[in-house]
Amino acid sequence: MQENIQNNDSNIDFLFTNDGSVGLYNYDVDDIYHSVFGAKSEAKDKFVTPLNFENNFFYKNELNILDICYGIGYNTKTFIEKILQTNYKGKVNIDLLETDKNLVFFSPFIKDGFFKNNPEISYIILRSLFDEIKAVDFALSDIIENKKVKKFFEPFYRRLIKRFKFDRYTYDHERCKQAFLHNIYYHCISSSMKIAHKCLKYKDFEITPYIGDARQSIKALSKLYDIVFLDAFTPAKQPLLWTLDFFSELYRITQKDCMILTYSNSASVRHAMKESGFFVGKLLDKQNRHCGTCASKNPEFIKNKLDEYDTGLMNTSAGVYYIDKSLNSSCEDILKEHKERKQKLNLESSSHFIKRYKNMRECRQYEKI
Repeated sequence: MQENIQNNDSNIDFLFTNDGSVGLYNYDVDDIYHSVFGAKSEAKDKFVTPLNFENNFFYKNELNILDICYGIGYNTKTFIEKILQTNYKGKVNIDLLETDKNLVFFSPFIKDGFFKNNPEISYIILRSLFDEIKAVDFALSDIIENKKVKKFFEPFYRRLIKRFKFDRYTYDHERCKQAFLHNIYYHCISSSMKIAHKCLKYKDFEITPYIGDARQSIKALSKLYDIVFLDAFTPAKQPLLWTLDFFSELYRITQKDCMILTYSNSASVRHAMKESGFFVGKLLDKQNRHCGTCASKNPEFIKNKLDEYDTGLMNTSAGVYYIDKSLNSSCEDILKEHKERKQKLNLESSSHFIKRYKNMRECRQYEKI
């Protein structure tokens, strides 16, 4: 079931995915934000579980996370859930890159599948984003109460925002903020989270949104990131954040022991990662099927290395990466240049390679008999 919502920045559909969490469809791009099989499940399987957090990151006293194309926040929320489950005691800084500020502001209030068992996740995000949300004068309350889309938002937050809209003028900003957060903590968290150190733990998260073109935002970043979630639209439709030049920027701002994770299995994406200097591997689901790609400067972080088939595809026409040297080209210009370069290179097609590889494997099997 989809319902449409329009704002100044985008033309979005809300829909329920198969695991009950809310997903999005963007008409401007003609692409989905999340798998219809489950937005929450996808974030866990493709972005958080493959981190092998306990072995690779738990020892660090401070973590810097970069969530590219934050949307309504499933990757960040699932990561926060993981942190709370492991009782990690360090500081966590999460930077969000997103073009649509309304999606960022919607994110704490969405029916995302976390509220029932982990309401503290929205609380943590709201602690950091409250000032930005307040700055838009809570105009999102009109959208959240829209009859067509209000079913996609948690009823508790709808009631709280509605009350806040009429009561906020009786408080100064800081008292208003404390009252709003206190209501969430008292009604959603305190009954199940009475341990003092849990309350203090929520203050160890700092979440900062950067609204605008991620290519421009990333050029201004100077800290070194431990973990990067790259959840942009499909490369063939929106190549802006999948270029060699963008991955080169990611290389500049990542730690030696870093991990970049994405849902994409694209040979061109893997080729761009490799040419940028990263070691590249593949993500496998529970059925041992390809479900994404990971990259790191540390080869020991790559659990499932690319095999002969994967590297072979990278050397075909399908593996020709996108280029955006100025990091401000349009999609149309990037796609045009990519098409022209592919024609000049005249590489083997992916379909021909797949047939050749299949025949080669059959010959090898025959020789073993």
